[in-house]
Amino acid sequence: MIKVMVVEDDPMVMNYNCRFIEKMDGFQVAARARNGVEAKDIIDDPENDIDLVILDIFMPLMNGLEFLTAVRGGGNLVDVIFLTAANDTAMINRAMKLGLFDYLIKPFSYARFKEALENYRQFRETLHSSDTTTQEKLDAFIKSMPNSESARVIKGLHKETLARVRAYIDRCKDVTITQQELADALKLSKVTVRRYMEHLVSLNEVEMHIEYGSVGRPGHSYRKVF
Repeated sequence: MIKVMVVEDDPMVMNYNCRFIEKMDGFQVAARARNGVEAKDIIDDPENDIDLVILDIFMPLMNGLEFLTAVRGGGNLVDVIFLTAANDTAMINRAMKLGLFDYLIKPFSYARFKEALENYRQFRETLHSSDTTTQEKLDAFIKSMPNSESARVIKGLHKETLARVRAYIDRCKDVTITQQELADALKLSKVTVRRYMEHLVSLNEVEMHIEYGSVGRPGHSYRKVF
């Protein structure tokens, strides 16, 4: 049985998510917390053997990222799925660096939530069924994960266009490129360029700089991360 802690400050959302998890075979809601402080107390108690944390970010007292930073700092490698309204790419990037299994942006479909839990169960079975595995089994699982490269290409982005953007960024190497330069070179709109670049920023492949002028909206420029 996979023991789950749900960390969510909205009581109605908490109840919905807990009922959904309990309906999934092999999952048990073992703990609930309304904020990161409560969650930290639960996770630090050795009697609470939590396998998976379902974690919000925007919460009082201690938010989800602060909670996970503290947990990782203490050496706890508990698995985490974020269910949050936080869609800022810098925040997502930080969450990924702290170690997560999946990240769902509210409002999400419960079909997507079910997929995340089923993938996590498969992950546990793959790595816990024996002391070793094969490269083929591991490759097949990694490709199926929601945060694998194929799945991280979010809806509305195309692999072919993403490959073109990456190739252009690679050719520029140490050069900082403006959003307009990318749009002109790739024959894409600035809005389209920004969506693809936000995706690459979230993967920590590119860093973004905001340039504030005297008038109008701030401009964006990008530089490849090595």
